[in-house]
Amino acid sequence: MEPAASALDIHLDTSHLEAAARKAATQARALVNRAVCDDQENALGVAAFQLDSAAKFLTRGDTEKARDALRAARSYAGCEEAAAPKLAAAARTLLDNLPA
Repeated sequence: MEPAASALDIHLDTSHLEAAARKAATQARALVNRAVCDDQENALGVAAFQLDSAAKFLTRGDTEKARDALRAARSYAGCEEAAAPKLAAAARTLLDNLPA
């Protein structure tokens, strides 16, 4: 007999999170273009890449990898070099809204 939980094919709709991650990545790339130094440009570039990666992982349904990418994005956006607290807050909000 098959356990009831494994018999259910539950696919959580994370399309709104994916869209939000892509929007945040676009905002991060815009900030890269206005960076005042190489360190800021690099930190924001990594944050943008990680947000894009999170969106791709969400498309594939891999919430664990998306969670890791969002943690990295939050870390890079929130670091002193990036000086992007709003971007870090957006990554944190996305992270908080990921399904368990």
